[in-house]
Parts: sequence; structure tokens; C-alpha cells
Amino acid sequence: MNATISFDRSHLWQIIQALSLSTNNKLWLGEKLIEEARQEEKCQEQSYADFIHSMCGAWNDDPRSAEEISEDIRRARHFGVTRQIMPLDDEDC
Repeated sequence: MNATISFDRSHLWQIIQALSLSTNNKLWLGEKLIEEARQEEKCQEQSYADFIHSMCGAWNDDPRSAEEISEDIRRARHFGVTRQIMPLDDEDC
């Protein structure tokens, strides 16, 4: 379960100080916070073109146009069919 809590910086620092963390735990917490901040920073630097490529890259090299892909998807839909039973003795598969 993820939760979001908003604190003023000074209050957050007081809470961390009240935890009585060991030196190893403080180092671990600091490293985790820095790692997460770097990942967030990296995600923010991603260009729009890179974002689109990462989201739609599966069709990037497809020679079909967007309209052709869309039409193929429409033709592949099965309305009113909940399952397709395949015979187990069919050797052609």
C-alpha cells in the first residue's frame, strides 16, 4: 500500500531525528532518497519523442500506417465471443 504524506521540511527533519536511526540505517535512508531523486530527475529529463517511443515503440518499425494498424485491430475483434476452444489433437499448430 502506498501512501502520500505531506510535511514541512523542518517537521520532516524532526520526525527523522526522532527515529533514533543507527549510522547504517541513516546511510541506507540517505542512499535510497538520493537514488529515488535521481530516477525522478532522469524521468523528467526524458524528451517527449523518447516518451512516445517508449510507449509506442512496439509499432515503430511496422511498415503499416496508423490507419492500417487500426483497421487490423478492428477486424481482429470478436463480439459476443467469450472464448475460443482450440482442439488439442490438432497437429498443425
